[in-house]
Amino acid sequence: MRVAGLFTIPTALAYAGTDEAKLSADVQTSRPSIWDQQYMFGDWGGERSRLADKGVTFDLNNIGDYQGSVTGSQHNETAYFGRFRASADIDFNKLSEFDGKFFFSGVWQYGQNLSARYLHVNTLVSSIAGVESVRVDQLWYQQGLFQHRVTVKLGQVVAVNEFGATDFFDLLVNDELGYAPNALFNAKQPFSPAGKPGVIVWGDLSVVTPGLYAKAGVFAAYDNPYRPDDYGVDYTDDFKHGAVVSFEAGYQEQNKNYSGVYKVGINANNLAVYSNPDTGVNYRGNFTAYGLAEKTVYHPTAESGKLDKNKGLDLLLEFVGAPGDRNPLEFEVTAGTRYTGLIPGRDLDKTGFGVIYSRNGYAYSDANEATHGNSLGGETTLELTYQINPLSWFSLQFDNQFIIDPGGDDQRSGILVLGLRTIFRF
Repeated sequence: MRVAGLFTIPTALAYAGTDEAKLSADVQTSRPSIWDQQYMFGDWGGERSRLADKGVTFDLNNIGDYQGSVTGSQHNETAYFGRFRASADIDFNKLSEFDGKFFFSGVWQYGQNLSARYLHVNTLVSSIAGVESVRVDQLWYQQGLFQHRVTVKLGQVVAVNEFGATDFFDLLVNDELGYAPNALFNAKQPFSPAGKPGVIVWGDLSVVTPGLYAKAGVFAAYDNPYRPDDYGVDYTDDFKHGAVVSFEAGYQEQNKNYSGVYKVGINANNLAVYSNPDTGVNYRGNFTAYGLAEKTVYHPTAESGKLDKNKGLDLLLEFVGAPGDRNPLEFEVTAGTRYTGLIPGRDLDKTGFGVIYSRNGYAYSDANEATHGNSLGGETTLELTYQINPLSWFSLQFDNQFIIDPGGDDQRSGILVLGLRTIFRF
């Protein structure tokens, strides 16, 4: 990869008043300033655009969540968690007219996880918070076959991204809305940033009806996703913990103005690592099933009389279920809305609202009643968020979440979490 010269800025010729000096000055004036360019580090002297035209793109970003609990019976705390991600994508269709694609992603996670350390709730109030680590997240190659009617993805992959995660709901901060419901992780399929070896086969079923597809995958399962595979490259250990299989059927709506996707799927394994926390009975195998719908339902009309597709309302609804005799959560329902350009004159701002209901597994509820004297029911989380985009490479987001019956325990008082998210695109 070419590196030299990526961050240099052309300087004017020393001889002011010459035609060459004037031309150089005009070129500099036409370059976007740091306030107007798409990325903080700019276009690397035009190299970034030239590489993108050939199918080679890079993404560098840092997301940070500063959050604090201000109510509730737990000791109120604040925490910051950040995730820096660097990725490279090579599309061989553009580079050499060959139906293939290569992708690499690495992450650095740092800070404290407010939910895990202090709140002890069913849902994660941050979609990026996890374990502090520096690791390879994804490293895979994808090959298209039969005029792209079949694609095969092979390498270090994240199954949750492909089987159950939301497609475009990256606005909401809570993990269940901004990434995937916690109940989905019961089957131990790899997730971001803890990618594992696997293969995914996708098939275009438009011969049956346009927009219809099906896909299946097999992945390395895990005991602890971060240990002993500290850096995401200990592939020997990755094959010591069994496998997870996934299947999904879906339909991508063929409406050019109001896109939508609808899908159902299942993730399953045959691992002997599950037990009933109340009775002590051991089980072999587990599964999660999900249904997901995402739909754009509204675009305002622009002054030209045409629909303004850069603004509008998107909806999300997802359900995840799992056996209640061996899983902390036996089902979750998430619903959300996202509106872009709600306030006149703030065309890029986004407003989001979401609701999460998570039901504790009945065996975990019985075990809690035997130990602490009260059963566990469901937890409800409400989220309201607003994102402003003062610069193309910087977003600032104000977030409010309220958790009712934390952990499904109606003896606990509600928790209000206030948050501020920053996003930098380099």
